[in-house]
Amino acid sequence: MIILVAVVLAFFLVGAIIAARRVAKIPTIRLVSTKQPPELSIVRGLTWHLFNSHIWSTGQDAVKVIKGELEQLLPDIKVFLDVDDLKDIGALEEYIQSSQVILFFLSQGYFRSKNCLREVRSSLEKDKPLVLVQEADPEKGGGTLQALRDECPEDLQPAIFDNDWPLTIWYRIDEFQLISLKIIAEAVLLCSPNFLDRTSLPLCVSGELESQSLAFSKPCTLWASPANAGSLALADEIAAAFAPDRETAGLTICTTDDRPASATHLLLYLNEDSFVSDERLAEQVKQAREDKLKIVMAHENDPALGGCQFSRFFEVTPQELIAGGLYKDLAKSCFPGHHRKVSLVLLAKSLGATPARSRAGLFASGSVVEGSTSLAMRSLGGLSRVFAKMSSRSSAEAREVSGGEASSVQQQV
Repeated sequence: MIILVAVVLAFFLVGAIIAARRVAKIPTIRLVSTKQPPELSIVRGLTWHLFNSHIWSTGQDAVKVIKGELEQLLPDIKVFLDVDDLKDIGALEEYIQSSQVILFFLSQGYFRSKNCLREVRSSLEKDKPLVLVQEADPEKGGGTLQALRDECPEDLQPAIFDNDWPLTIWYRIDEFQLISLKIIAEAVLLCSPNFLDRTSLPLCVSGELESQSLAFSKPCTLWASPANAGSLALADEIAAAFAPDRETAGLTICTTDDRPASATHLLLYLNEDSFVSDERLAEQVKQAREDKLKIVMAHENDPALGGCQFSRFFEVTPQELIAGGLYKDLAKSCFPGHHRKVSLVLLAKSLGATPARSRAGLFASGSVVEGSTSLAMRSLGGLSRVFAKMSSRSSAEAREVSGGEASSVQQQV
């Protein structure tokens, strides 16, 4: 009997150790200045650090993800979410009063919801600090910031849209969500008693994509065809980020009309002009596929650079290329603002870049989101799954993005 009890206790102890190690591996937000977790505090008498205001039809799934991820990034945070915490719909104003910061999740129908407007008006009447999160995906209620503003009652528009509240765009592609989560976290921290004297709070997370320093250990010759307007500018962005000294960095960019014999990759830059401004591009892509030349596709989402919904490419791309499986491989989404660095990292990795050996530390000093008004990798599965993906696979700020058409994404979660 004693032996049996000992065996059971041993199994229990081993299980507890394994569980503790798994928890320890989940990364949390740190201060760039100290590399330590920030001490989250709350005003006396309040209950929630953050209140999630959203409309059920287009925002429920996203805010649930936001709450779950924030609770892992900032383990002490208390986030109000109706499905978890609402006991009385008639007491919405009391929940607002008990919250330190209010998050407005902006999606179609938000300002037409009676209860959402109750939350909005109560937040403004009580002078609560706001953080605005805008849905990007049109199929999930995303729209331009102007379209969302037009839905808002005129008397509320200035207080919400003209007060320079922190604003980020919520992209439903896991690699980009950490950027938005850090902006939300910064807004919450800056309103907590411990950081009221700060105007910005640079944050970092171990292993985050935007911190990664990459190098081209193997020579890469990237063909940016003149027939593909915008491809050279994007190639230059990649080079500036990861191969500033091209003579020694292993990355060569070619811009000849014909494919250079030394080319290892073709950069196919997809924006509103692709396949319509120059007929040569289709022939070059067709030939590259026949020659087994690696094609790296980049989908521009910045309206200022001709960003458009991915569905457009099924209308303008020659059917021969579509039928041949050109879009079988996913294009890398190119978002503007703080999200752009993540796009460049993913593109560089597609070109063969690998983590630079000199970056052995856990954090990068340049990995920051600065300023309470500076704006925007997670999947629904949680942080641990995201970082597992990272290890295995190796606006314009937000308001500028919002001035054009809402970004579309090729891969949804």
